[in-house]
Amino acid sequence: MTPQNPAQHAKIAADALERLVRDVQSGRAQWTHSTNVRQAVDDLTRLSAAMATALHQMTGVLAQLSQPGPQAAQAQQTAGALHLAGQHTTTAANQLRQARRTMH
Repeated sequence: MTPQNPAQHAKIAADALERLVRDVQSGRAQWTHSTNVRQAVDDLTRLSAAMATALHQMTGVLAQLSQPGPQAAQAQQTAGALHLAGQHTTTAANQLRQARRTMH
């Protein structure tokens, strides 16, 4: 069985999150109750944690795929940026968990 392209999953998640933002901005969707906010925080925590894991996975793959020569330096810079993004996304997930703990 041929492995799936994980980028397809990322695209679906990004499209859904962009749709959420557009719907709230346009008034088609509203945060009308604290229960909705709590559920969204839970789901965004899941999204952030999964995103951090995916970023770390991509960082590891880039290290395996890098080729010698000038492209190696570029791949190293890319891997470094992905690693930092993964760290920051982990921080975001932790902050969302903290926010959720303080909600009633």
